[in-house]
Amino acid sequence: MATGISIASTSNLSSGQKILVAAAREAYEPAAPDPDLIENNRIPQGHKTWDILTYARLTSAQAVTEGVDLSSSQQLVANSLSITPAEHGIIATLSQRLVRRQGDTSVVSTTGKMLAASLRRRQALDVIALYDGFSQSSPGATYALDITTFRGAVAYLLTDNDTAYGPAPLPLHAALHIEQISDIILDISDPGATISARDGLSAEMLQRWWKGSDRLYGVQIFHSGNIARDSGDDAKGAIFAKEALVMVMATNAEATEQADHSLRATEYGIFQEWGEGERADPHGVEIFSDAAATL
Repeated sequence: MATGISIASTSNLSSGQKILVAAAREAYEPAAPDPDLIENNRIPQGHKTWDILTYARLTSAQAVTEGVDLSSSQQLVANSLSITPAEHGIIATLSQRLVRRQGDTSVVSTTGKMLAASLRRRQALDVIALYDGFSQSSPGATYALDITTFRGAVAYLLTDNDTAYGPAPLPLHAALHIEQISDIILDISDPGATISARDGLSAEMLQRWWKGSDRLYGVQIFHSGNIARDSGDDAKGAIFAKEALVMVMATNAEATEQADHSLRATEYGIFQEWGEGERADPHGVEIFSDAAATL
């Protein structure tokens, strides 16, 4: 027989105690704006591939001479992008016992929200992977993003760099890692700098006024929470025209629920079919820069 003081941690007494679990919190899902920043098309039912044609411009019109035949005829040329959507999905299996015992935490609805967030994250990551495909890239690994790089990228996009595509159409979007955004804020808000001596607009004024939600050189900047740092603490975002990249949706998101009675569980899933690709390389610039943590 045991001797001594009876305390709560005594093994044969603790087994009779109830456990109260606080309401579970969902992991925060970062912003995933990328799929909304590019062109989206819907492939009709019964089709497996979506071909996107971009007509190249014709040569400039020329002066003609009266009575002289204009014999040089121009041919239509189209750049083709072929996208075949692929199905994506994720499932989670909940035991009926778990649902019954955890009913007060709304575990089923929470699972549905997290499955949908996972699918959206997959879409964003597929778009982010396209940023690396832009031929033009700046400023480069280990270099912080600054206003010179930013305005240079905008100038490049609005320049007629390719006779087939022409300048990038407005509006332009920037999808960046938050540390890249932090670097550009630091650069334009340096109190020791002067932005425009002619207009008397100092960096000190910008420091009080400019926010990440404002446009910079007419470009809306978006925090893309799924852009990751590489092993060298660099990240790859992009500045681009909406039409530079294309996502083709074949279906709407399909939520599924399937009971497995022998397992005494229910399988919840969400599935969607899409594909993505680069439509116009001259209409995007990869922003590959240092994204080391500020703190």
